[in-house]
Amino acid sequence: MRVISVDDERIIMEDLVDMMEKMNEIDEVHGFTDYEEALEYVKAEEVDVAFLDIHMRGMDGVELAKRMKVIRPGINIVFLTAYADYSLDAMKIHASGYIMKPASEDDIRKELEDLRHPVESEAHKRLKAQCFGNFEVYIDNMPCTFRYIKTKELIAYLIDRRGAYVTNGEILGTLWEDKEVTASLENYLRNLVGDLRAVFKEADLESVILKKKGMIAIVPEAFDCDYYRWIDGDVSAINAFSGEYMSQYSWSEYTLAGIENRISEDY
Repeated sequence: MRVISVDDERIIMEDLVDMMEKMNEIDEVHGFTDYEEALEYVKAEEVDVAFLDIHMRGMDGVELAKRMKVIRPGINIVFLTAYADYSLDAMKIHASGYIMKPASEDDIRKELEDLRHPVESEAHKRLKAQCFGNFEVYIDNMPCTFRYIKTKELIAYLIDRRGAYVTNGEILGTLWEDKEVTASLENYLRNLVGDLRAVFKEADLESVILKKKGMIAIVPEAFDCDYYRWIDGDVSAINAFSGEYMSQYSWSEYTLAGIENRISEDY
């Protein structure tokens, strides 16, 4: 879950950010004392929830919320204020919640549990995949370490296939396109699969790897993946794409061509 806090009183804003940084429900939190900087951030990045002080210099929180909703209609707005007479204005713009200052951790958590536009918290997505540029996969924000270098390419290919089952023959033909399939190579692939499953099992994520006889897949919903978010039209993922996709793997050129074709059709 990506959250911002906007309050022109720096101490109050920083206290709120410090509080939210300790919450498992929140993956990212950024604080602003300047409403213009907050608006620019919302334009550039995906934001799920905005905690806004209503009474600010230059632009009150209600007006700021209206502008944010123009940029991102699905953003959840939670107002924080020491004044009780703004509730009607908050209701008019369909705010998600309303907290009286000083906000407590319980107050914030209750609002996050009852958002107007529910958010699937990225806190539950311990796996992250970076596909744009060079491929990397993370568990709990740490790069995965495998016994075999080729295991990383195997998980990259499974992520590229987005949950579709792939056969051992397809994997062998893709990852070793110029090599003859031998018993030794088939055994090596079994070692890679075992390595992958062992790493995920150690992290208590073994259910992410789906295995059938002679076939394997991943659960795509378990990953916070820039490529998946790009497909869904996520603005931050669209902006992150700079013409490279899993650059270290030659087979990724097919997906890259598909991305480029879609971009050319859209523009």
